[in-house]
Amino acid sequence: MKFKVFPNAKINIGLNIKGVLENGYHLLDMTMLPIDLTDILEGEIFDEPGSLTIKTNKKDIPINESNILYKIYKSFYKNIGMVPLKINVFLEKRIPHQAGLGGGSSDGAFFLNVLNDYHGKILNENQLIELGKNIGADIPFFIVNKPSRVKGIGEEIEVIENRIKAPIILIKPNFGVSTALAYKEIKRIKNPKMAEIDNIVKGLKYGDIDLLKDKIENNLEEALLLADKRTKEFKEKLEELEGIKFYMSGSGSAYYGFLLKDIDEIFCNVKRRFKDCEVFLCNFK
Repeated sequence: MKFKVFPNAKINIGLNIKGVLENGYHLLDMTMLPIDLTDILEGEIFDEPGSLTIKTNKKDIPINESNILYKIYKSFYKNIGMVPLKINVFLEKRIPHQAGLGGGSSDGAFFLNVLNDYHGKILNENQLIELGKNIGADIPFFIVNKPSRVKGIGEEIEVIENRIKAPIILIKPNFGVSTALAYKEIKRIKNPKMAEIDNIVKGLKYGDIDLLKDKIENNLEEALLLADKRTKEFKEKLEELEGIKFYMSGSGSAYYGFLLKDIDEIFCNVKRRFKDCEVFLCNFK
């Protein structure tokens, strides 16, 4: 069976860290919203025992057992107690990585759904979430792939409404940041600025950007602004732009902003001033 799917990115509108478990995992409260920037994952599943072969358009993406697709493949067949089938996949990466956009987790979730569909939906949604959360913290969200309030370590998902129609400008600087660094440095912040998630959820529900725009905070961004000089300098350059405010998604390094007017003018201005960055015009899914 041949397949072709389009794993999409996400942005976080508000991200609070609520605590730390004994195993080191952080407890979160955040919103996650799917956007229409996608990778392309295509391939073929053969009805014969074999292994997974991964090819990609990016040289810095591993194609060995460290790739999230391989981890999904191995875990899925172990979970259902079947001999793994021969599968060839080609992953065209278009979502920037090390950006806080969930590209790797999305690829994993979409591949997991492909495998599950091929085998007659042998696992239900809750089982897919349980399998996925052990591989990538954002995979449970991408299994659901709807606007959500997400809590816990990423497995507590409450689907919410999003009526905001404004396009989003997304900018990824020419560097990535370490998620591990952001979480490591969070303990340095004694009085973190907390996003008002309840009001953000209301703003999304009523399509009211004015209700949520001043309620957005991101504890991981706070940590990175202390620990990473490049992030601090990049944020300062973004703040020089007129007519738009930018917010970090997840653990960065990408930022996004809502385009309420002068869409083409602002988009072209950002592309002109940040020639060494990746700039995208996106919409909510």
